[in-house]
Amino acid sequence: MYRYLILSLFLFHFIFGKSQNDTCLYNLELGISFPPVSDVTQRTFTLGHLNALGVSKIRFAEEWASREPIQGSFNWQPLDQRIAWADSNNIEILLTIQSNGPAWACSSIQNPQSCVFNDNNEFKVYLDSLLDRYSGKIDKIQFGNEWQGDFWYAGSAAQFVTSNNVLYQAVQDYSPSTQVVLGGFTSRSLALMAACNGDVSYFYDEDGYFVSQAQIQSDCGLQQYQDIFARIDSVLSMANYDIIDLHLYDEVERWDEYYYSFSDTITKPILVSEFGGPNTNYEPDTYTFQENRIYEYIKKLDSIGIQEGYFFRLVEGSSNLAHVNSGLIDDTTFLEKPSYYVFQKFNDCQLGFEEPSLQTSLCEFYPNPVSSEMKVMTKNSDIIIRKIMIYDLTGKQIHVQTNQLQSGISLDFSNISSGSFVLKIVYSNDFVETQKIIVQR
Repeated sequence: MYRYLILSLFLFHFIFGKSQNDTCLYNLELGISFPPVSDVTQRTFTLGHLNALGVSKIRFAEEWASREPIQGSFNWQPLDQRIAWADSNNIEILLTIQSNGPAWACSSIQNPQSCVFNDNNEFKVYLDSLLDRYSGKIDKIQFGNEWQGDFWYAGSAAQFVTSNNVLYQAVQDYSPSTQVVLGGFTSRSLALMAACNGDVSYFYDEDGYFVSQAQIQSDCGLQQYQDIFARIDSVLSMANYDIIDLHLYDEVERWDEYYYSFSDTITKPILVSEFGGPNTNYEPDTYTFQENRIYEYIKKLDSIGIQEGYFFRLVEGSSNLAHVNSGLIDDTTFLEKPSYYVFQKFNDCQLGFEEPSLQTSLCEFYPNPVSSEMKVMTKNSDIIIRKIMIYDLTGKQIHVQTNQLQSGISLDFSNISSGSFVLKIVYSNDFVETQKIIVQR
């Protein structure tokens, strides 16, 4: 079985990672996280690239300290200009309210990235004003970012939840069409949870260190990790929100394990507000590597059913040195990198069908042509089918069957008109293949 899985994964990378023929997205809508929008010049630059990339969703940050540096004295003009620009260009906004604040509002519990507020009633005044001012113009909003440890949020889980829930109530009162997104889960926390759940046997952390199975078994019992898991459980149980936000970087081969290990316990919708790479600590920092990986990132998100994913970022640059070069545009020359054009290809849905061979097909299909019912059977009982989708030749999806964890499936074509179609099969190991079929009566 192990050798067969390795073969399947090799074929996946050979067919989809290298040839990059299939540029259709069946679940995912792409956005950009933190494009430059600070002034008119930046917004003009960004709009041209958003249009070229076919993107109408962006995420950017907002800081209370910038709006109310002196208590009771608000400066809304810079944010007015960004919101008006997005609204006039039909751009949907995911707004991240940073978990810091003006000096007068912060308690002694703070770090360079965040603080606990002296009085959440003061935070409420700011949020009420913001959401009343931009009612219906912010698609999604969140408080804070990557709160699982105290690096990005200095306070306790209960203190984070209190501020988050102030935001949630302000949304209900002033902009009920806006959805509240729970601040993002780091790739590191997702890897730890999957490892301690037994879903992965090793991973690389953000600093590039290899974490072995033995290390995982040792670490999972440590108090510091138990504290992280307790913090996560506490926030998930007490916070009010509509959508959960994940951040996925680097080890795209394990994103499915990270995602399914987490999502199996979640009932809320999930989006990905940051994804990208490479990690300069242990991955090749070359244009060719990025070009190949961005295709794999996007196809992986689509294959696991993510409906909204924001690439980090349009132009290179980050305070996190591991991902400082994750971007579609060079931050020195401002020229598009090869990965830009790979991203752009997803504007134009091309199924990229190639005639199957015995070496690439994991299934048998019969009869083909089909008049009413077709059997789809895997050639090896160890491989099972997770999803089957049928598309016409324009790329329009006309049928989907999900969670069919079986080695064989019957497909009903009795209500589908005669013609040529494409069958797309997603297997339990995330290998994906396409087959051309004919409906004939």
